Amino acid sequence: MTMATSLSKRAIDLLLRAMEARSSSLQASTLQQVSRRATDLLIEAKLLLANGHVPVVAAMDEYEDEPIEATWSPEQKSFGYHDSTGRWIKVDNQEISACRVDYGLALARMLVAFERAGPPRPAPLIADLVWDVGTIKLSGTKAPVPVWFSRRLSDPAVWAQLDGLLARRPPEEVRVILTSTPGDRISVNTQKRNHVISAADVIGTSKLAISPQVLGALIFPGQVQRRFPIDHSDDYGIIWLRGETITFRSDKQRQLLGLLFDPYWSGSPVCRTAAVLFEAGYKDGTNALAKVFSGRDDWRSFIKYADGNCWIEP
Repeated sequence: MTMATSLSKRAIDLLLRAMEARSSSLQASTLQQVSRRATDLLIEAKLLLANGHVPVVAAMDEYEDEPIEATWSPEQKSFGYHDSTGRWIKVDNQEISACRVDYGLALARMLVAFERAGPPRPAPLIADLVWDVGTIKLSGTKAPVPVWFSRRLSDPAVWAQLDGLLARRPPEEVRVILTSTPGDRISVNTQKRNHVISAADVIGTSKLAISPQVLGALIFPGQVQRRFPIDHSDDYGIIWLRGETITFRSDKQRQLLGLLFDPYWSGSPVCRTAAVLFEAGYKDGTNALAKVFSGRDDWRSFIKYADGNCWIEP
């Protein structure tokens, strides 16, 4: 068995963005404009596979940047288009070469840390949108937990299709629906035994593997708090405060929380606010914790600040 290629965080982010694209067939050149290195890593890892061509280019004449279809010319033996003067403009095959995500491999790598049973390839439940991935063993459940994967859940029409399917097919105990959609763009789930979880919130390594501890903490938050009055998951995405669960989905917010909790556990909790914001990657315009956590106040129940300092105080 070959060792899985390590992926940068940018490559993982790009893979999830590719999964969220409207079309399942993507121009490789478009992905390379986002990050050539990340695209190359995904191709090397075989998570992106060649998938023919997407024959759309920007016509570079007086209609500059206007999307235009490139067609195959048997005479010219190339893809291309006629410009506004009727001249044939050849398009390099590489410019319009397409790729697609290998969901079978991607999901296998996400769930590699679990004991999994099910079909060798994800079974489609809603064409090109929702797949049955099989079952995993998860601490806290009596029976194996079914896992589905869905993409584009920020689209109300896709969410409505999934929500209808969940209502028609309720799980016996618990079902996990992993998704490439960012957590803050997922609608409120009314099917309580179905846990819709953004993959970005639970992927824990450069191998794309999901952390069983983090996934378990999201599904059974009441069963994992070990320290009182406050504790947190490994990635700081979940804070438990006197039995209450507080969830943070932003990568930068979680990084900032880590920078505060490390000194808290070491017994020297007070940090310079400016230094913490800088290390967490916030730009000059974000110069206060209220801006970091804009739109919510629950962080104030365990983070205090005064005189340019901040600290954990449950």
